[in-house]
Amino acid sequence: MKTAAGNVVVLLSRRLVVAVYDPKWFMEVVERLRRRGLPFSFYYTVEELPEYSVVYTDSDEILRELDSRRDLTIVYDPEKTCRGLEKAVLNAMFREEYTLLTIGIDPGSTHAYIALGDSTLLGWGFAEQVVEKVRELVECIPAKSKVVRVGGYSRGLVIAKEIKDNLRDIRVEIVSEYNTTPSHSRGVNGLYRGLRSILARQPYLKRNKDIIAALKISLKQGVEVV
Repeated sequence: MKTAAGNVVVLLSRRLVVAVYDPKWFMEVVERLRRRGLPFSFYYTVEELPEYSVVYTDSDEILRELDSRRDLTIVYDPEKTCRGLEKAVLNAMFREEYTLLTIGIDPGSTHAYIALGDSTLLGWGFAEQVVEKVRELVECIPAKSKVVRVGGYSRGLVIAKEIKDNLRDIRVEIVSEYNTTPSHSRGVNGLYRGLRSILARQPYLKRNKDIIAALKISLKQGVEVV
């Protein structure tokens, strides 16, 4: 990109603009982006769009309005999919996919999970149907390689085998849960490189020991389930 003075500016990221027409999907998109702490703005008029923005839209009418702006990157997603939204997020970072999608699962009475795209926190929560949650994450998140790491305690081996049987193209590992469940949040500090920065961006995670355990499982190499 060149400025008016002719200077070259290297952009590390682009503005993500939400231009979603469907009300229900609009609310879900906003919730997903805010939960991850991602910066974005809303579409009002084509003239107000910042240069070189990435515009995510489900509307063919808005798509036609944007036709005059050749500097924009437009992600048109009429089917309103999580994968389309993730493509827009990646485009804002000048990327098409993550190198590695890592999903960590802490088995228990409630199965905690966490998903990382390289070093980026993409999602977390609890799932009763673990296989379906893993399938959803894999379908939503573009990545060259994918690995699921499951804690070895409780029903971990059974869950890992179920995932492998249903999703044959994904690497599944069973991981030792030694030193993965902290008695309090301070126990996670400094354990792994990159962990502290992830926690700093998402303070909620510090207060949930099951999510912390899933995060730490995702960062530990395990034994492949075949």
